[in-house]
Amino acid sequence: MKCIKCGRPVGASRYCNACGFDNKHIAKALNTADYYYNIGLEKAQMHDLSGAEIYLKKALNYNKSHKNARNLLGLVYNEMGEGGKAYIQWKISAKLSSVEENVANLYIRQMEEHPAVFEEINETAKKYNTALSYAKQGSDDLAMIQVKKVLSITPNFVNAHLLFALLHMRAGDNVSAQTDLNNALAIDRYNTTARKYLNEMGETPDTVPEKRPADALKPDNENLRNVRPVDHYEDPNKETWKQFVYMLIGLAIGVVAMFVLVIPSVKASVSVDYNNLKKEYSQTTNKKDAEISTLKDDKKSLQKKNKKLTKRLKVYEGSKGEDSMYDSILKASQAYSSGNYVECAKHLLKVDKDSLPSTTAKNLYTSMKDKAFQNAAAQLYNSGKASFDAYKYQDALDDLEQSYKYDKSYNTEYHIAMCYKYLNKNTDKAQEYFYDIINNSGDSELIRKAANLGLDMVINSAKEAAAKAKGGSTTTDSKSDTASSSDSSTSKKSSTKSTTEEDFGADTSNSNN
Repeated sequence: MKCIKCGRPVGASRYCNACGFDNKHIAKALNTADYYYNIGLEKAQMHDLSGAEIYLKKALNYNKSHKNARNLLGLVYNEMGEGGKAYIQWKISAKLSSVEENVANLYIRQMEEHPAVFEEINETAKKYNTALSYAKQGSDDLAMIQVKKVLSITPNFVNAHLLFALLHMRAGDNVSAQTDLNNALAIDRYNTTARKYLNEMGETPDTVPEKRPADALKPDNENLRNVRPVDHYEDPNKETWKQFVYMLIGLAIGVVAMFVLVIPSVKASVSVDYNNLKKEYSQTTNKKDAEISTLKDDKKSLQKKNKKLTKRLKVYEGSKGEDSMYDSILKASQAYSSGNYVECAKHLLKVDKDSLPSTTAKNLYTSMKDKAFQNAAAQLYNSGKASFDAYKYQDALDDLEQSYKYDKSYNTEYHIAMCYKYLNKNTDKAQEYFYDIINNSGDSELIRKAANLGLDMVINSAKEAAAKAKGGSTTTDSKSDTASSSDSSTSKKSSTKSTTEEDFGADTSNSNN
């Protein structure tokens, strides 16, 4: 053995003769590595390849430079059909021994002299991973196809046999699954996964015939037979009581470390997990809010498109049993030709000029609108005035409101307000018309009349509101109100006709301005 510090030979006392370094623990680690290596070798020779892999990895944990363990682990991997892993172990072993001859160089040359070997290794890995992915997704048929391809390339791939058995078990084909498991056990005799599957199927692993599958499997690896165990080192100065003391000291250190290191770290981990969950929740909430906002925008966009399409559809087909815009244009044109401007204007009101698709339709609409609206407004105004003169205020209101749609005349607006007033109907609307005349008309006579009537309506409304707020008047007030109302009713009846004549006196000469 060489000194770990200076690299010179170490004597039987385990102390370096050159630097005096104590290599006791190093020697024990190397001895432990040799111990696990020998167990791994025994298992490999018994064709317990998965067991050999476990012990050889333990040997490398104690001595990473154990070239014999690496070479044997490579042989085990190669025997199990995992050539890529075998090549890696042999490459590492070759780097560890640059002076003496290393059998790993022979294994590497044998592989590198046949480039097809590496292609087989790559294809095996790709197809096996694909099959595994299909199996996880539940696509067992596709997975079986890939596994068959894998076994045709590498017949001794133990994991592929196990996956094939599992797929057959899921398909209910226990006979084929048992064959696959027998194939796996023919390569790795004590494979625990294969034996567990057989137990689940009711088979006893010890009674399974140890036979190799048909000619597909590779013969025994001659390299395994040539591997020899290394000398096993045992410490002659074992002292049991020291080991017991060391165990107690280690236990005490472990308890202290738990309270000093483990518990605070657990608390910190819980705090971190809580913060991460909180952050994740916040991110999820923000994401959902963004999705909701996007959906709302999409909804608005779709509603706008629907509105446009409905508008366009109305041009050609109409809606809710009404005429389409083309039908309204056609009927308006017929009424216009016959001089029936009221009917023409009625149909033109149903048409939205901007929605008309052709320039011809828009021009036709424009040519009829001005004249039809002007004449219809005048006819309806004159009709409404005649009804008003005959005290038919509801008929007058109907004609005047229709006239106002075609011509926003302040005279017409004033007369509509008067109809509302006499019908005692929609007084708020009447006041609104009076205010519009006062503020915008510029006609002093109309302003004077609207101001008088509008003020009168405001006063009456205020009196009614005050009476409601007060809860009604006393008996004496009611009697006086009754007397005064009887007097005023007589005067009102006598003044109604004179008021209407005054209101319409100037209108006869002004026409509908």
